[in-house]
Amino acid sequence: MELIKQIKDAEKQAKDIIEKAGQDAGLILEEAKKHRDDLLKKSQQRRTQAIEDAVSRAEQEGKSQAEQIIQDGSESISALKESSSAKIKSCVENVLSRLQQAS
Repeated sequence: MELIKQIKDAEKQAKDIIEKAGQDAGLILEEAKKHRDDLLKKSQQRRTQAIEDAVSRAEQEGKSQAEQIIQDGSESISALKESSSAKIKSCVENVLSRLQQAS
């Protein structure tokens, strides 16, 4: 009889241990999921920040390049006007001279 009681007590203890292990495993799993979710959230925030930083840098570079292109274009236009001014003047004088000779 005593042996049966000991066996039942051992079974009860085993069940209690299994239940506690299951509860502990559930808590560990829940903590792991929370930790993973926190890591994913932080990773997403870093990713979003990196994208925003990259977009900002690209906008600044694009603006700087556009300003440089505009400046280079203005300088090219000025140089072209300056170099063609004398030629235009010469052509106009030739046309006027020929028109005066023709009349």
